[in-house]
Amino acid sequence: ILMVTTLYFLLFKFLLHPSEHTYFLLRTKYAVVLFSIVGIIACFLVIYIIIKSLFRKNAFLKIDQQGIFDGFSFYKNKHIKWEDIYRIESVRYNYNNYLTIFSTKSKNNEKGLSYLFYQINKITMGTPYIITSGYLECNFNEMEKAVNNAFAEYKKKSRRSN
Repeated sequence: ILMVTTLYFLLFKFLLHPSEHTYFLLRTKYAVVLFSIVGIIACFLVIYIIIKSLFRKNAFLKIDQQGIFDGFSFYKNKHIKWEDIYRIESVRYNYNNYLTIFSTKSKNNEKGLSYLFYQINKITMGTPYIITSGYLECNFNEMEKAVNNAFAEYKKKSRRSN
């Protein structure tokens, strides 16, 4: 609702009557038009991301013997196999807790916005594969414990088989 309201004001107030909305930050009507166009693009981007998030088919986190399936991820490859993971860390970033998964197979085959998110996560966190408990019914500590226990169990089994 907030994005639609913002979009309305940008389209019908600022963009149609830019000279009425000039002030010390936007001194000319051209600055108002440019601000409006950038705002409209940003609003459509946020609306797209929200709609895409609401209508996901496989929106769940599954931890099993094969690996981690992150249905909340924007990436095509939502399944990370245990054999591809070499390290799991918990990170606090922007006052939020994240579980970062470092994979040996982290080639960026994404397109569009997923490519952008992949690159941003890789630069800021060191890995593109990030899990948060915000969408889950458990808290971060429970999620972290479940993932780390499953990873430790996989390591133990792989050592026995070697």
